[in-house]
Amino acid sequence: MIYSLENEFVTIQINDLGAELCSYFDKESQREIIWQADPDHWKRNAPILFPIIGKVFNNSYRFENINYQLSQHGFARDNVFSVIKKSKTSIKFKISSSLKTKPVFPFDFVLIVQFSIIDKELKVLYNIENTSSKKIYFSLGAHPGFNCPFDEKSVFSDYNLKFEKKECSDRILLNKEGFRTGKRAYKWLVGNSISLHEKLFAEDALIFDNLKSKFLFIESEKAAEKVKIGWNNYPHMGIWNPNKNSPLVCIEPWNGMADEVDSNIDFSQKYGVISLNKGHNFECFYTVENIIK
Repeated sequence: MIYSLENEFVTIQINDLGAELCSYFDKESQREIIWQADPDHWKRNAPILFPIIGKVFNNSYRFENINYQLSQHGFARDNVFSVIKKSKTSIKFKISSSLKTKPVFPFDFVLIVQFSIIDKELKVLYNIENTSSKKIYFSLGAHPGFNCPFDEKSVFSDYNLKFEKKECSDRILLNKEGFRTGKRAYKWLVGNSISLHEKLFAEDALIFDNLKSKFLFIESEKAAEKVKIGWNNYPHMGIWNPNKNSPLVCIEPWNGMADEVDSNIDFSQKYGVISLNKGHNFECFYTVENIIK
């Protein structure tokens, strides 16, 4: 089922399947900001990545000497969330651990996702509560896709990503199967801008774990708008395009990332994994705002 939020500036739509953002429509520019899941390029809009990000080796991970099977990006994106509170400008969704999740993720949890709008800014807040009797471990990420180019008068290579701050950041490298190689391209990002072009994602996503910025813009000199994406309490970042002349770019704030090749460490030791004591909560959020120049 699709739920809507609305004010005088924007209309937002969210699918209860995966609590997935599926539309941000700017009333002023009459433009859809979110990628509309064309399966010829990428069949999703903005999935939640939980309780893993990327792939675990052989779709399997080990925790306390027991192996569990879990496919890429986890199960949250494919589960129907229940609505626990709604107003015209805010909505909360929830899923909890169950007999379905326990065989693949042996922890008790509650995941609440809240969407809210103030003026033109959309805030997507994630809250994980540990309802287990002991510490739990997980990764949590966002994967929103954005239409790019913005119109038929421009092309993908007219756009760039402009970061809040000047960066001097390494790029974490992946192999063809999407696993970390253990190598880095040192100082791959120097400055505050990445120019988009068709070959940029030939070796999969751009992945960073040392950005100083807390927001970036998707922008072009040929466009009358720019999209601001902000993030809070996400130490890692993925930037991705399917690399099939696809008219979109995904800006993906993460807590965690894919396994290294041949990884066999305990899940509790996985790079970027969050550990959360019983009875405690973890929160992070990202924001989207379309700005008319």
